[in-house]
Amino acid sequence: MAQNIIMPKTGMAMEEGTIARWLKRVGDPVSKGETIAVIETDKTTMDLESDFEGTLIAIVHKDGETVPVTQTIAWIGAPGEVPPSETGAASASTEVRAGGDDAAGDGVKARESAGSPSPRLEGKVHATPAARALASQRGIPLSTIPGSGPGGAVRVRDIERAQAVKATPLARRIAEQEGLDLASLKAAGPSGKIRKADVQAHIQAPAGAGTTHSMSTMRRAIATRMLRSHQQVPSVTLVARADVTELSALRQRLSSHGQKVSYTDFIVRACALALREYPLLNSSLESDSIVLKDRVNIGFAVAVEGGLLVPVIHDADALGVRQISARAKDLAEKARTGALSAADTSDGTFTVTNLGMYGIAEFTPIINVPESAILGVGAIEESVRVVDGNVQQRSIMSLCLTHDHRHIDGAPAAQFLGRVRELLKDGYALLS
Repeated sequence: MAQNIIMPKTGMAMEEGTIARWLKRVGDPVSKGETIAVIETDKTTMDLESDFEGTLIAIVHKDGETVPVTQTIAWIGAPGEVPPSETGAASASTEVRAGGDDAAGDGVKARESAGSPSPRLEGKVHATPAARALASQRGIPLSTIPGSGPGGAVRVRDIERAQAVKATPLARRIAEQEGLDLASLKAAGPSGKIRKADVQAHIQAPAGAGTTHSMSTMRRAIATRMLRSHQQVPSVTLVARADVTELSALRQRLSSHGQKVSYTDFIVRACALALREYPLLNSSLESDSIVLKDRVNIGFAVAVEGGLLVPVIHDADALGVRQISARAKDLAEKARTGALSAADTSDGTFTVTNLGMYGIAEFTPIINVPESAILGVGAIEESVRVVDGNVQQRSIMSLCLTHDHRHIDGAPAAQFLGRVRELLKDGYALLS
């Protein structure tokens, strides 16, 4: 009996995922636990493992398609088995094994169509044996490659030329039908791969309108969350100054001994300790109830190509600053290489975002809902201050705390921010 493969739901906030690429083709054997596709979400890229053993008998959604969670994207069954028709497996977007000589020979895939099929997708694609072998090795549908040989036959050089530009098979097919050169298009997503939406945006853009790029899955998710937070959360931002002169000196001493600890690491540690004392800042508002979280999981913003990711340091209050530093480095590297897992970005209770390295003095960070507060960190500026009756040059950092005013008033928010300032002033207290 055929088993359906669905778009996984890896977190409460996940509503859809994009199929970055299929690693298996229709007709390929699949083992239980084997990775069959790569899925992109708004937060990370992850491997999709099969829960079943058998043969991949149908692919319902292709590379580059965005699919709601829990919706069927493929079927696994016995060789030659036909997936249930009521699932839409025989719809216009489903790839199945073609019948006749193709099924018995080189396994060319055919696409069923509600209208008149394209001549290029009917029957067997003309290609040289070497081109067929190369296409099979690279997992490239021959029907997506324009042929330059006699009668439109696909040659090896056609495949090499087409693969010089990263694009999904569907994007290639649409570009071919519209007579577009893929090399002239730009990809909107962080992967650099041209997708269906990129080609369609180019086709639909009016003359003189400039370049239009469709938003990536990550960018759409960020836009949705930020708009929801801005519209639904009555937020207030408090700004304070923290004297980090001693902390700066401590960082230099640690660095001279080969221990690289960032300001963000110290700030995460200070927030973790302060959240223990002021748990209201480590809460969420659910309907008419205030839920105080029993764990302190602090997310920190990492800028990546095409967007922003927030990996989470779980149980940060139980970690010393050196442990936080090691964990943050590992998570930041995963974020930049697209290797974050769903667990790495889930269950955050508070967020820290640092723009100080860009010279930003102050800003108003937007709460990462369903959390209740976020701390923005500005640049460190040298300032002349009077300390114990003496004029001194001090290093001053700005701290910008945005909190949900529905259940957190200004006084407790200010007390929390004051505690963070105290902890940062004495950096040694954060080392343990």
